[in-house]
Amino acid sequence: MAPRRCVIDTHAHIYPSIYLDRIELLGADAESTRVARNIGADTTAQDMAARIRMMDDAGVAVQVLSAVPHLPMVANAAQAATASRIVNNLYAKAARDYPGRFISYGALPLPHIKESILEARRCIDDLGFVGICITTLIRATDGQLLSPADPRFFPLYVELDRRKAILYLHATGNGACSSMINEHSLQRVTGAPVEDSTAVLQLLKADIPRRFPNMRIHVAHLGGDIPFLAQRIEDNYEDWNAFPCSPMEALKRMWFDAANFHAPSLRLTADTFGDDRIMCGSDFPYFQNEKYTRAVTYIRDAGLGDDATERILYGNARKLYGDKLPPPLDVNGGAFEAEAAADAAVDGATKDADKALDAEQAEQEFIVCVRAVDDADCRLW
Repeated sequence: MAPRRCVIDTHAHIYPSIYLDRIELLGADAESTRVARNIGADTTAQDMAARIRMMDDAGVAVQVLSAVPHLPMVANAAQAATASRIVNNLYAKAARDYPGRFISYGALPLPHIKESILEARRCIDDLGFVGICITTLIRATDGQLLSPADPRFFPLYVELDRRKAILYLHATGNGACSSMINEHSLQRVTGAPVEDSTAVLQLLKADIPRRFPNMRIHVAHLGGDIPFLAQRIEDNYEDWNAFPCSPMEALKRMWFDAANFHAPSLRLTADTFGDDRIMCGSDFPYFQNEKYTRAVTYIRDAGLGDDATERILYGNARKLYGDKLPPPLDVNGGAFEAEAAADAAVDGATKDADKALDAEQAEQEFIVCVRAVDDADCRLW
């Protein structure tokens, strides 16, 4: 079994008040950011101490942080880029202040592609982040809500693909713009998983996983209802040509965090896609104290067997994040040397394969890809 103080929580958030203030000044809806305030998600010493205590109590060594869904989707590119730098710098500071406890997905100033590519490079190269995060809907400069499968975002995916970087997909919390959901205040009851699954289906329809095979995709909340509908989705491919290639094959190459907390759903996902790409996730700060610990214990108690449990709590995340992840540490300060060595022996080949981002490819190749999107009606292939 994985060390009980070596769990990796791949789905957690920090929402610094200084950053929320900034995006509200730039036009973010104060009602949407209100839910992120005063819930123990700030970078104050008090909030961080409480967070570390809950991590220690649950046996979580590392949290993977993201600012989604509160991203700076504003019309002014320079203002959006500045806001992204603010929150990414605050995340980097948290990692420095609490060594070994946090790694991060970078926030980007989408829909501004040039600025987003530059910030993605800074996050990965300079700040040491594991990848970038986006939401299931992205607001364009004219206010239109775009799918992450929109060809306008392909140049960003070209950049992530050439770096073998991770794209983390998370719901917006706007109920998929559905009156059936929003008029009944079901945004967080069913809206988030509906957004997750719908966005994944859009990526499959656009053939994103096959077009960008080196860009690893991490989906929140066990992928919504995707595991439940997996056979129906595959049948629509086989019988109705609803997708350009087998959805099941593509889905088995994605990664899913287990921020769902229902053991039968976890077992269903493992049965459907395998247990080698499911990772522990808490959705902190929305679940705290006993319910934070539940994010770990429900996996241990799901009856998946010791090997599968270890993979979900720890091993799969180490395979995905590789050298970006701190070495296994006892949260009280002592290293798990023996267990770390054993883990390295088991996963060494995988870690070597996923080790370094390929940052040596020529800049000219990237420029050609971007121009292909701009000048050829997004027909990259």
